[in-house]
Amino acid sequence: MQSKKVSNNKTKRLLACIWRQKSKTPVCPETPLLTNKIVVITGGNRGIGLETTKGLVKRGAEVIILSRNQKIAHEVIKELRSKVHFIKLDLADISSVNATIGQLEKILAGRKIDILINNAGIAMREPYQASPQGHELTFAVNVLGHHVLFKECHSKSLFNKSAQIIAITGDLYVQADDCTPDYTYKGNNGNAAYARSKLGVMWWAYELKRKHPNYKLNIVHPGAVLTELGGGAGPITKLILGGITLNPVEGAQVSLICATQADIVDGGYYHNTVGRVLLPKNDIAKDKNKAKEFWNTLESLCENK
Repeated sequence: MQSKKVSNNKTKRLLACIWRQKSKTPVCPETPLLTNKIVVITGGNRGIGLETTKGLVKRGAEVIILSRNQKIAHEVIKELRSKVHFIKLDLADISSVNATIGQLEKILAGRKIDILINNAGIAMREPYQASPQGHELTFAVNVLGHHVLFKECHSKSLFNKSAQIIAITGDLYVQADDCTPDYTYKGNNGNAAYARSKLGVMWWAYELKRKHPNYKLNIVHPGAVLTELGGGAGPITKLILGGITLNPVEGAQVSLICATQADIVDGGYYHNTVGRVLLPKNDIAKDKNKAKEFWNTLESLCENK
């Protein structure tokens, strides 16, 4: 994929997400294959995650889906009829991760994870909701839960030494100025919580790469995709958005490209309309001090789980 510098202007950044995105979004080649590779994906049973799972299986990978909804996941496993496994995981409740790790160890049976795709997420939850630990729910699911999952897999040496971590974000993060567990809001401000969580994903990913340089790290903006992420849209809204948003198959392509293609740059941020994003030096996502502080905050929250 091409590399391109992006503007400091927030409006231009957001317009780049939707302007002609259907024609600009790439299609992942069918090769190389992922034969004998083990991929763990959160939320791999619906929306973009399901189409990513299908693409991984098509390319020969063994896929382990981590999801809260077991019924849907079992239907996916039956449909694919391949090496697809399911483990229940509620990212909102970090106290549940240990049980998930135990099941993951059983399936792996001494083998190692080659790719982890942090795909699951929620958006625009209104009214305000909190996680079982008392954190703003979007933050808890989109960032903290994934941090705990990575932390436990790493500490138990479940990753291949050169494993790849793919973190799904969104350029909407440019609308945020911080990401904290105690953010509260009233009324229709769930979109702000979502933007903050996506900034948190950016900080988390860049700090992970600095702390664990042996792992390959990529950040993905999949595109503006019409899914059930935010709890569903009405028929009129779907009709309006359908002309400018991507479908889940299209939204899965950049994740598949990052997981399969040899020319993907380690540490690169890949965008469906831009390609490899070259961020301005003063972009908030590149604030190393903020990223370090954010990582430390996540670590402190883990201690209190």
